[in-house]
Amino acid sequence: MRRTIDIGALNKRVTFLALDPDAVDELGQHTNGLTEIATVWGSLYPVRGQEFYEVQKIQGRVTHKCYVRYRSALENLDSNAYLSCAGRVYSIESVTNLELENKFMEIYCTEHINKEEVPQWLTL
Repeated sequence: MRRTIDIGALNKRVTFLALDPDAVDELGQHTNGLTEIATVWGSLYPVRGQEFYEVQKIQGRVTHKCYVRYRSALENLDSNAYLSCAGRVYSIESVTNLELENKFMEIYCTEHINKEEVPQWLTL
């Protein structure tokens, strides 16, 4: 089954962030910080109810799907990375190279809605 993605649907700026173990605060102490990996054009939309229950069995709390063009800088993305779009932060749950063709990446992610779930250093 071949999927086609409309390039015109990639109309949002999506920033990928990774934890930076070498981040240092203004006092010179090592802290948890985020480093920008890349900012690309992509599409981000909520997963429909039916898809959510289907995916929930495997992925847990997946709430959004994101599509971006394949980039080698993003091939090492994993569940330790984050995605930022329109001022909201999402935890990446899984990344798939669609059809293994190195053309598009499908990313399942969870939005941080409750403030208790979001670490202070994660807010943008």
